[in-house]
Amino acid sequence: MDRQPLVTIVMPVRNEAAHLERGLDAIDAQTYPSDRIEILVVDGGSTDGTLDLVRRRMDADPRIRLLGGAGVNTPAAMQLGIEAARGEVVAKIDGHGWVNERFVERAVTGLEGDEAVGCVGPIIVPVAESSVERAIAVARFSRLGVGGGVYTLDEREQETDTVQCGVYRRSALMNAGGFDPDLPFGEDEEANHRLREAGWRICLDPVMRFSYRVRPSVRALFRQYFRYGRARVAVVRRHPGFLRLKHAAPAVLVVILTGSLVIGPIGGWRVIGAPWIGYGLAVLVGGAYLAARAGFRRIDLVALALAAIHLGYGLGSLRGLLDSGPQRGPQGGKGLAGAGMEHERMADQPEPEQQNRQRGAG
Repeated sequence: MDRQPLVTIVMPVRNEAAHLERGLDAIDAQTYPSDRIEILVVDGGSTDGTLDLVRRRMDADPRIRLLGGAGVNTPAAMQLGIEAARGEVVAKIDGHGWVNERFVERAVTGLEGDEAVGCVGPIIVPVAESSVERAIAVARFSRLGVGGGVYTLDEREQETDTVQCGVYRRSALMNAGGFDPDLPFGEDEEANHRLREAGWRICLDPVMRFSYRVRPSVRALFRQYFRYGRARVAVVRRHPGFLRLKHAAPAVLVVILTGSLVIGPIGGWRVIGAPWIGYGLAVLVGGAYLAARAGFRRIDLVALALAAIHLGYGLGSLRGLLDSGPQRGPQGGKGLAGAGMEHERMADQPEPEQQNRQRGAG
C-alpha cells in the first residue's frame, strides 16, 4: 500500500475519569504513525470528570472526537463509532484500561498479512492493587474462574473464537452486523461469533496487550458476572450453536444448591449439607491451588472470588431465562443514526493527517 491505513479507535466510556487519561496516553505512545489514527470517545452519560477530561484532551489533540450521550451502552457506543469512523480499520479499546505501544501496529500487520482475517485481538492483562483486586484477578483469569477462554489462551499467535478489544476490518464488521445494542454485556463474543459465521477468521496476537483494571470488590465482581450470565442466555437465544457445557454449569450449580434447601426438610439435613459442603470444599481447594500458583496467601479471598463468579453467572443465567429475548435489527442497531449524539463535534473535520498539518501551520 502507498500509505498505511487510517485506524479509528473507538473508546466506549462511562465515568472513567480515573482511568481514561492513562488510556489516551497509551494511544499517544503508539508506534503506529499518529497521523494515521483517529480517536472517537463515545460517552454513555458520564457524571464524573470524564467529559471535562476528554474536552481538555480534544483542545490539544484534533484527532479526538467526542460522541454519545446518556443511555448509550457499550455496543451502542461501538455502533455510533463504527458509523462515524473514517478509518478502514476500527479498534475497540475500552476506557477501563490501556494498550501497549505496539497494539495498533501489530493489529494492522495481522490484518494486512492475511485477507481472510477480519479481527486481531490482544492478550488481556489484569491490573490489581489491593488484596481483594489481586484475588479477583487470580480467580477470574483462570480456568476455574472462566472455564477456559480469552483470559486463559496460551501466549502464542493463534486463531480463536473470540477476543476482547478487537481490531477489525471495518467493512467486515459492518457486513456482519456490527455490535448489538440489545446486548449491554457479552457484546464482543456475539459480534465475533457473527463475524466468524460470515467467513472471517479471528486471531490472537500475544504481542498486543490490553491492561485491564479488575473490579474493586467481590460484590462488584458478583454483579459483573450476574450481567454476563444474563447476557449469555440472550446470545444463545440468537445463536443456539454458541452454547457450551461450561455456559450451563453455573446455572445447574445454583439449581442444585437451591434445590437442596427446598427439599432438605423432606429428605433430611444431609440433603441440604452435602451440596453446600461439597461446593464449599471445592472452591477452597481451588482457591488454595490458584493462590499457591500465584504466590498469593489470601486463599479465602480467592475462594470467595471464585464463588462470586460461579454463583453470579449462574443466577444471571437463570434470570436471563425470564427475559423476552429482543430481536436484533438488520445491522445490529435500532436506528442509531442521530441518537445519543449530544457530545458530537464532527462538522466537516479533515482527516488527522491534514489536522496535524493545520495545527503545525498555526
